[in-house]
Amino acid sequence: MRRSSLLLTAALLASPMAAVSAHAATCPTALASAYVGLTCTVGQLEFSNIVIAPNPQGSGFISPITVSPFLGGVENGLTLSFNANTGILGGSTDIAWTYNVRTLDGPIIDAFLAMTGDAILPPSSISVSEVLSNGVTLALHAAGTTTAFFDPILGLSVFKDQFNFAGVGGLATTSTLTNGFSVVPIPGAALLMGSALGFAGFGAWRRRRREASPALA
Repeated sequence: MRRSSLLLTAALLASPMAAVSAHAATCPTALASAYVGLTCTVGQLEFSNIVIAPNPQGSGFISPITVSPFLGGVENGLTLSFNANTGILGGSTDIAWTYNVRTLDGPIIDAFLAMTGDAILPPSSISVSEVLSNGVTLALHAAGTTTAFFDPILGLSVFKDQFNFAGVGGLATTSTLTNGFSVVPIPGAALLMGSALGFAGFGAWRRRRREASPALA
């Protein structure tokens, strides 16, 4: 039973209907202000109610933020590009990012989070936290990536907070923040949800693929 379920999962992932990257993006590459009130798509995902709120304090500085579609093949989503710099006189930068995401074809089964930046001079730190409306949380305390798997769901509300801190003489910077999600297309979703072992096999395959893929620069 386990072998047949894993073979079914592999067949679905190899089929053309499981090719997430084949879907185009309507979300533009634009300043964050252009996303106010905008509903747009990336792959099989629709994003809406997007709010991006930068908040520098002290010697902190945040450049204008650009939003662009992220088409990762496995995960699709949005990327924020910016220059958040604490300065060396004691400062902080905070970027709060909220939105709703829903699937246009099959359930969402995971969330992917990536951040680039560095705590250059001590005392300083960089971090990002993410809370999903299904109770799942993700966090990074250095540049890198992380993925959280969860039960299939058709839509989520997302809250993220990217925070840099530096004391006097310290320096921390960040430059990109990416959030993506994986979707199992229909009819693959119906077949997979009919088999718990199928989903277990799919999760194992995804973890192996993520470990084999190079980290985001």
